[in-house]
Amino acid sequence: MISINILMFSVLYPNSNSPDTLTPTFKKIKKNYDRKINDLSRYLAAMPPEKGCSLDSTLLNNKQWKVYSDTANADWLSYHHQRIIPLREWAYDEIGELNSKRFKFFYPFSGPDILHANMFFRNADTTVMFGLEAVGKIPLYKTTNKDSVASYIKIITHSLHAVLNYSFFRTLSMRKDLTSSQVNGTLPLLMILLSRTGNRVLDIKGVHVDEKGMMHHSDLENRGKKKIPGVEITYCQSDSTHESKLYYYAVDISNSGMINKTPEFLKYLKNMGQVYTFIKSASYLMHNETFSIIRNLILEQSRIVLQDDSGIPHTYFKIDSWEYNLYGMYNGCISLFQSRYQSSLSRVYKTESAKVKKLAFGIGYKYTPGESNIVLYRKKSRSL
Repeated sequence: MISINILMFSVLYPNSNSPDTLTPTFKKIKKNYDRKINDLSRYLAAMPPEKGCSLDSTLLNNKQWKVYSDTANADWLSYHHQRIIPLREWAYDEIGELNSKRFKFFYPFSGPDILHANMFFRNADTTVMFGLEAVGKIPLYKTTNKDSVASYIKIITHSLHAVLNYSFFRTLSMRKDLTSSQVNGTLPLLMILLSRTGNRVLDIKGVHVDEKGMMHHSDLENRGKKKIPGVEITYCQSDSTHESKLYYYAVDISNSGMINKTPEFLKYLKNMGQVYTFIKSASYLMHNETFSIIRNLILEQSRIVLQDDSGIPHTYFKIDSWEYNLYGMYNGCISLFQSRYQSSLSRVYKTESAKVKKLAFGIGYKYTPGESNIVLYRKKSRSL
């Protein structure tokens, strides 16, 4: 069965090779990017160095890294077969036409989870993500210290465990990991996940948002007292020279946050215009009126919303403005979120059961295959 899936996947996504065979060349890239950025991204991801690797031999010959690389490559190859292939096959079958052109992509409450964003919406020109976790710095860029390498490996492995096994980052655990002296933000995880999903990381710059909601570049190492710190990652798919931008911001997106702390970020989001939106494992925050601003903005600016039940309640997608497709099953929430049960969503899953399509993978808080749900909402043309 796996061999058939791999063959099909290679036809559907010829640029998405298995994680231990990616060998992008830099000759195609016209701009003079710092080669070390991509080499470090692959190094953090435990991927084999490419020909002409710019990293210091002390890093490449590090014994802890070699052990980490052997283990991680085996784990990622298994993950590739068991999860990445089903996710991308689903995306090809169900939203393939959406990925046939370039678009702006919005992933609220994402933290550093570019992995699932890249699985479902691979052809985004611009991706905007945010979380409460700090941005951090480019790891190991200025050091070859053996202790630093060992510390990074330990923390990164721990942080990635949840998203690879449960499909989401555990907020409290991640917050502890990403505030250590060795790993002080989401940037290392973004670099790893971009590399492991078949991309080359070309450039990394600090950014911030001004009072008019406009983005500006700033020093990644010393952003001073910028209210909305962020990072811009330029990347491209491994067989392409088309450059895409990923933006991650550390910001409070609650009503209180955007009204009292960072009203400029609301202006920034409005400046995005029309977007495709993805929501997963969002702690049911937009079920609360304390997150009504971001909820209303998503409903207004999104052409597409792909989400699990932790996103915007089904009742907000009015029938005169939205059409939807149901996937998987909905039988309530995990015990932590029992109060967020949606009778309206349960009702449509039951009354329209003949139209509900199966999911070959688990996702969200009910990550076990056969227990998850996804709904694809499309805004009707007259509502655009």
